[in-house]
Amino acid sequence: MRFEIKMVNAALQVETVVMEAASETEARQLVGSSGARILELRGLRSGLQRQAKFNLAVFNQQLCSLLEAGQTLVDAIDILGRNDQRGQHRAVYDSLLQSLQQGKQLSDAMAALPSVFPQLYMTMVRASETTGTVRMAITRFMHYQRQIDEMRAKLAAAATYPAILLGVGSLVIAFLMLYILPSFSAVYEDAATLGRGGHGFVQWWGSFVRNNTVLAWSTLFGAIGLLAFLALHRGMRAAAFRKLLATPWIGERMWILQLARLYRTLGMLLRSGVSVLAAMRMTQASLPDAMRGHLAQAIQAVSEGRPMSAVMRDCRLSTEVAQRLLLAGESSGNLDEMMERIADFYDQETAVWVDTAGRLLEPALMLGIGLVVGAIVLMLYSPIFDLANIV
Repeated sequence: MRFEIKMVNAALQVETVVMEAASETEARQLVGSSGARILELRGLRSGLQRQAKFNLAVFNQQLCSLLEAGQTLVDAIDILGRNDQRGQHRAVYDSLLQSLQQGKQLSDAMAALPSVFPQLYMTMVRASETTGTVRMAITRFMHYQRQIDEMRAKLAAAATYPAILLGVGSLVIAFLMLYILPSFSAVYEDAATLGRGGHGFVQWWGSFVRNNTVLAWSTLFGAIGLLAFLALHRGMRAAAFRKLLATPWIGERMWILQLARLYRTLGMLLRSGVSVLAAMRMTQASLPDAMRGHLAQAIQAVSEGRPMSAVMRDCRLSTEVAQRLLLAGESSGNLDEMMERIADFYDQETAVWVDTAGRLLEPALMLGIGLVVGAIVLMLYSPIFDLANIV
């Protein structure tokens, strides 16, 4: 959420700022930590002015470097806050520093800023504070986030060219059908050949678009707007994802992709010292709705004392390879390492599938769009050939 805050700053000057926060409580926490006093606070629903998002990856990298250099946690946060040249996130550093100076743990200080620090990250830090391995926990989270971002980048790169090809092809077809074809049909309107065979469609469609121009173009833009709404609506995306999971080929690959995320998160949490049940409950919130029911059943079964390998198999949350690795992890006591190996295996399998699917999809889309455009062009010019034969 975005808030517009009118306040008196530490220099006793009245200023108005726009701030991103998860709630009004967090916004007040951020302002109060900087020594300012709020005069007025109101939420903003929309607007062009936006505060730059806090870069958690850069924060982690800098914090790890300072801790590795021998700085204390309080001094490291203070240095990072003073090095914020633009001052866009000074309130975040001030809030953390104030909480640490009051004797609070770093995880408790982060818990007051849920829009900046995700729940998974805070739990890892909290688990590491008891053993004094905060820097290792942050490094582990950085590695985890890097792996997740790499897979997302691969998926985005594989989908970019087909999406552009499909979008441009659709616009070309719409332009031909709504502008070029009506213009040609007007030229052919008096030709007798248009009344025969497939040429009648050119005359009928051209007349319809010319007589209902506003309706035709409004329908096109309405369809584009509807697609954009469906893509941005969270409930619609969830329903589309459930339908996608039900498809025989693509659904299986999407399920494997989500399983990789599940096992990678579980492995990272277990390696950080989080209990199995706590890690499973925490991972449940990061999964799509279609998988949460399966994981809820697994949590219930594990809480009853059943082994992880049998539970994940019965709840449809593993494959044959994962099953064998889970059994090996249970027997050797390194379940966290086996889960990370399962995630690596799934990621490699997904990367190979994405590469193969991309090589097949791109020529298929080009062929399909080419056939449609060729059919339209053939309909446009076939009356000319008929007129030439008549002459």
